Amino acid sequence: MATSADTIKNKCQLISAVFDLTIYFIAPDGAILYENINQTLPHPFLDNNKDHFFNHLNFTPGQLNRFPVIQKSQYIEKYILISCIDSSSNAFEGTVMIGPVLSYPPSEDKISSLINDKRAFFQRESILKYYENLPVIHTKKLIDVCTIAYYLINHELLSPEAITIQSSKKPMVEQAAKETNLALSKMLQNDTLHYDRMFEKQLLDMVREGRVEDLKQLTAIKREEEATTILSKSSYIRSLKNHIITMLALVSRAAIEGGLQDELACSLHENFIVQLEQLNRLDEVRNFTPAALYTFVKKVKQIKEERYSATISACKNFIDKHIYQKFSHDDLANHVDLSPKYLSVLFKQEVGISVSEYIQQCKMNEAKRLLAFSKTPISEIASLLQFNDQSYFTRVFKDYAGITPKKYRETYHLLDQQ
Repeated sequence: MATSADTIKNKCQLISAVFDLTIYFIAPDGAILYENINQTLPHPFLDNNKDHFFNHLNFTPGQLNRFPVIQKSQYIEKYILISCIDSSSNAFEGTVMIGPVLSYPPSEDKISSLINDKRAFFQRESILKYYENLPVIHTKKLIDVCTIAYYLINHELLSPEAITIQSSKKPMVEQAAKETNLALSKMLQNDTLHYDRMFEKQLLDMVREGRVEDLKQLTAIKREEEATTILSKSSYIRSLKNHIITMLALVSRAAIEGGLQDELACSLHENFIVQLEQLNRLDEVRNFTPAALYTFVKKVKQIKEERYSATISACKNFIDKHIYQKFSHDDLANHVDLSPKYLSVLFKQEVGISVSEYIQQCKMNEAKRLLAFSKTPISEIASLLQFNDQSYFTRVFKDYAGITPKKYRETYHLLDQQ
């Protein structure tokens, strides 16, 4: 009788044959249980070393991902990572890794910058041959491959949109992640920040208008890093820094147009460049941008929020500070010394939604933060936010976020198995 591992190997063989891609099945302890390398040449930077191979992907064999992930390596290839979960026992059996592939053929200048970073001058011909030999699959097609492979392995059909959102999440600077609660686009986290005019217009409009929540929508209009130009032929890291510096100049000007004081915008711009130049690791440079971008957009948002009357600003501050406490509409009206009826009219007029809708919105945003960045049980989150019934909390959250709290938490995959 075939074991579950044998079944996964057979599925891997089928996926490799259909899509003509290299594929691995890796056990939680790091053992490679199956591999089919097709026509892929040995990686010139990794010396055929398994540990180096895992490290260049920031891949941990024992880590369970609740969703499939499209991961970019340090050397611009992409891989699909799919955790295999036994349907009967719910046990984590290992990871299927598909790749490497490229989204666009890299220019010779880009490869030269990688060679310079690695001081691999004598390997130039083999490196060029390696990249020329890699299959090129554009992002939309790669997501389709990911969808089919995940369905075949785990018997669950996910939407391409869900895979796109999940694969756009990368580790940001830890403190920035806790503060922003955003999963910024892959463009800003992993790719160089040289973008087409449409992307530029969308990004700068978001900065001018202080639209923090809309930052995650950038994924839909981004261009792939492989299609961008090189701003430094001597170093790939230098090229990334040059792209980010260019972006910071544009964003700081947009922030000023959005109402941020000139002096503050210029000070932020200069400080961020100083911080950027102190970074020497590729992952640090890539992870730098989300925090910098968020800072500008958040500052503009704060300026715009100051346009509310003193009464409404006091109401919003009261709600923010008491989000974990039980209070009524009358308590809020007493806080600003208005009748409840008049406060309702004034709040709706300035904010655009009712007081109760705004309070519910704040509670759901706080619930998102706790679900994404803490291990607090869902029942406790409901209680903390003054929901006496977890079922009601779940319904409200689903109406607001479009998915259940459990699914939202799994999407962020920041928790261990539960």
